[in-house]
Amino acid sequence: MMPLAGHAPADDEDDRASAALALEDLVRDENGEVVLFNDSGQRALAVATGARVLEEGEVGRHVTATGEDVSGFRFLAFDDGLKLYYQPGLDLILVGQRRGS
Repeated sequence: MMPLAGHAPADDEDDRASAALALEDLVRDENGEVVLFNDSGQRALAVATGARVLEEGEVGRHVTATGEDVSGFRFLAFDDGLKLYYQPGLDLILVGQRRGS
């Protein structure tokens, strides 16, 4: 498991992540982007992936190809080309991530 800055630490996984999804199951837009909306109010979400995170941060002004305004969201960019946007306040727990450069 790979905890990231602003993400739930590994010790909190069982207590905080009540839902999980597989990164490869997400449907990307034409730019390889996916937006997660947290209408459930969950504090954490486990994401299973074999891809490595290349970049993470906070989005400035940006609208996706599908018209979603993700300005102010957090993002993770993976080595498989996917860029995942998610709302601040949601901790992502990455499970099964490859190590190394």
